[in-house]
Amino acid sequence: MKSNWQQIPGERKSAILEQWLQSALALFPEKMASGTPTGEALLEGMSMVLDNFDGNGESCGEGINSIARIFAVQPLRPSVALSLFPLLGELIMEKAPASADTRALKARIDAITFEAFDRFLENREKIYQLKVEETRSQLHMLLRSTVS
Repeated sequence: MKSNWQQIPGERKSAILEQWLQSALALFPEKMASGTPTGEALLEGMSMVLDNFDGNGESCGEGINSIARIFAVQPLRPSVALSLFPLLGELIMEKAPASADTRALKARIDAITFEAFDRFLENREKIYQLKVEETRSQLHMLLRSTVS
């Protein structure tokens, strides 16, 4: 049987999702709307996280990775980009009954946040590795053209 806080993301999904999405879109340096491809991708990732919030499905991890990938390409500090996940805990707590086990909820949010941090850094590392490879390739081409 699910505890009270585990039922909240499913029961109040649309309200939580809308607030969470608007908070995410507000983090972007430029004005971002929910109808854009980025907004749609965020919505899909966030929906996966909420649908599998209890941790029983792999798609929670897929949703976390999707969100982390989107923010990894943005010029944001990790603390700003990943502030979404503690915010999700606050949104769920607001809607949870007073009898809900908040320690278990906080532990789940911490686990999601740590996973998001790992995924965010993996994506940032991949981006920087691609930049290094591109620079090496350009340098190689430049050296070939000067030698010829």
